[in-house]
Amino acid sequence: MGKCAGTDGAMIANRAPTRVFVDLAPLSADGTNGGAAPFVLALLAGLLDRPGLVLHLLVKPGALAAVGSLQARGARVLLLGQDAFEPRFLLRRRRLLPGALRRPLDLLLPDRASLRRLGADVLFSPLQTATFHEPGLRHVAVAYDFQDLDHPQFFTAHERRRRAELRLHLRRADTVVAISEATKDAAVRRVGVRPERLTVLPPVAGTRRPLTPEALAAALAPLELSPGGFAVYPANYWPHKNHARLLEALAVPPLSEEPSFRLVLCGALEAGRSSLAEEVERRGLSARVRVLPYQPEETVTALIQGARLLVFPSLFEGFGIPVLEAFALGTAVACSGLPALRELAGEGAVLFDAGDPAAIGRAVRAIWDDPELRRRTADAGSGRARAVLAAGTVGAYAEILAGA
Repeated sequence: MGKCAGTDGAMIANRAPTRVFVDLAPLSADGTNGGAAPFVLALLAGLLDRPGLVLHLLVKPGALAAVGSLQARGARVLLLGQDAFEPRFLLRRRRLLPGALRRPLDLLLPDRASLRRLGADVLFSPLQTATFHEPGLRHVAVAYDFQDLDHPQFFTAHERRRRAELRLHLRRADTVVAISEATKDAAVRRVGVRPERLTVLPPVAGTRRPLTPEALAAALAPLELSPGGFAVYPANYWPHKNHARLLEALAVPPLSEEPSFRLVLCGALEAGRSSLAEEVERRGLSARVRVLPYQPEETVTALIQGARLLVFPSLFEGFGIPVLEAFALGTAVACSGLPALRELAGEGAVLFDAGDPAAIGRAVRAIWDDPELRRRTADAGSGRARAVLAAGTVGAYAEILAGA
């Protein structure tokens, strides 16, 4: 991973508290934020333990329950639409004007959505949006990926416009934290973020804790699964997650020739899940494939830990959190050979071309059939997990936000 900021909290503790306003406007409670939301909530929980930072969470009423534990520990919650207001499109555009043009307008029409008026020292945008960006307020933003530039067909016109505006604000942010070297490279080459404003930190503030054998068996029992008897793909049912091609892999050799192979899918987005379940039925794969909805965290842990392997055929990733979670839980991995996944996995996974169903099947079948290959890749993956978790992500973010 890239070079990280230091983690010397003593410097932060000696300063006046930094009031960090965190843009959680996109936060949902139904899993539709993907792996970003669990990471951000764990990161914020870690930051609450760091001296010198006061967190103000900007959330919509529907997501209030998701930040309840943070609020109980001292984070201050500002409900959007009541305590603070999202800037409208015209105001966001006005904020981008040069100061000589903007200041007269500010006198005529005061910026009532300004976070500086509420006492903010720094704006933190960790969830793929930057709409609160305003002149004179230090801004730290997280860049996950720019997949709309490669796969615009996966996004609505509205989402493409939103992502284009995000890129505009990333170019103006004081610090952009890329979640991988691959994302950093794209930010420089394709978005125009200045390299000196970029740092790389993995989107990890802890990882799943292994379950005891008894707890694992108990968590899998309601799903009628047993440890080692299935492969798992935990991913929201977004088009770029490539579920359809994974089903194709089951229909051609070598996976079609292995009757014992079972696959479990789980994730959010019910419309995508229903469509995929219909495809499973149409292909006659119902006995071999389970298409589950969004699952509680302990169940997901059990599915990853209890799987014979995790398969990850995504067409685009900025990092690949489920791959890291499998590494940490000692589960073998077969995944796409994308730049970010190669960076993360090293020798810890069997890589394949995600556009080729037969290649997917060969990689999955190799791990499914070979206990020694499972052991070697799982051991290497465990080493990769230890290296990533040693990056000190929470401490590095604390220093960045405090301006160290």
